[in-house]
Amino acid sequence: MKILYLIREGINEIVSPAYFELIQELRSQGNEITVANLTGKFLDFKCIKINQLKLIDYPFGFINRFLFGKAVSDQINEKEFDLVLSSMAETLFFLNWSIPKTAIIHDNFTERAKFTPLIGDFFLKFGFIPVPRQLKFAKIIDAFFQRIGMNKADGIIFLNKTEQKKAMNFLKVKSTVINNGIFPEKFTAEKNELEKIKLKFNKKIVLFLARIELQKNPFLFLKTAEKLKNKNYVFLMAGKGPEEKKVKEFIKNKKLNNVKFLGWIKEKEKIALLNACSVYVLPSLFEPVSVSTLEAMACKKPVIVSDVGGLKEIIDDSVGIKINPKKESELVKSISFLLDNPLKAETLGENGLNKVKKEFSWKIIARYYIKFFEELINAKK
Repeated sequence: MKILYLIREGINEIVSPAYFELIQELRSQGNEITVANLTGKFLDFKCIKINQLKLIDYPFGFINRFLFGKAVSDQINEKEFDLVLSSMAETLFFLNWSIPKTAIIHDNFTERAKFTPLIGDFFLKFGFIPVPRQLKFAKIIDAFFQRIGMNKADGIIFLNKTEQKKAMNFLKVKSTVINNGIFPEKFTAEKNELEKIKLKFNKKIVLFLARIELQKNPFLFLKTAEKLKNKNYVFLMAGKGPEEKKVKEFIKNKKLNNVKFLGWIKEKEKIALLNACSVYVLPSLFEPVSVSTLEAMACKKPVIVSDVGGLKEIIDDSVGIKINPKKESELVKSISFLLDNPLKAETLGENGLNKVKKEFSWKIIARYYIKFFEELINAKK
């Protein structure tokens, strides 16, 4: 199968592994993958550089995605491919090709708008003129055009059943649910990296590893750390994002000596942290599917996650604990329970690794994609 994969970005620190690990596995299973993006580079894949009139992705992102799709339709011959797979539904708006078009819904802009400040946070962008980083109404408009983009496809791939169910009110095309995956074998830590972390902290580690934004609920994690600051635990936060400054201020103002903010970390350090921690925590307010939670499970760690979205579908009580993301007391109780019961935590971790290998390895996930692609291609014949 010849697949054209649309992703405007090149590889950078923001692009999730889910954007490229899937197509690596699709290729390894015998499919021919060509990537179309703005840089003409994407790992070692065959690429087509798209020359697009590029505007600032502010305040709306959909405009550039529309323009990217239009440029793709003008610059690429559809007859060279069997199917188009896009990382953003909006790129399909002007792509009036006869071959099947499908998109993965990695992010739900309707949900994201709920956690976007009305006028955003201010920062310096044009000299000394303060400009809001994000706007609620802009995310709402992005969500509107995301929906339109979905209905320009022949098939839509959701990451969880909750998202698919919400979309049934407006979606007019075929859809399926396929979770994200990981390569479990990647998550063995280098011995020296692991030892460095253990020597540096020398305590039981509670780890938050995610983008620092309201969606991920970082302040619940910090408030929980404040409640448990008399315990012999260290709370580590790794990641970057729009709430980073406020997180640092909270830690400083509350004098949380048991919290260390690490910022953005490299891959080998991330793997070492996941292996060194005692428990992984992700109290998101909404979450399509958390790759980092799967990674923690691959490192045999018990997980504490919110009972929302994709998290409530992939986590059960054999591998972790689900909490109400608005109840601090539940997170406090869950962390204390797991750290006070190491044998229970170890069992959950072992079960988590087995679950990832059986259900969330890219080798398995890619087969579901291929099956869906074949259905779309056959429907076009």
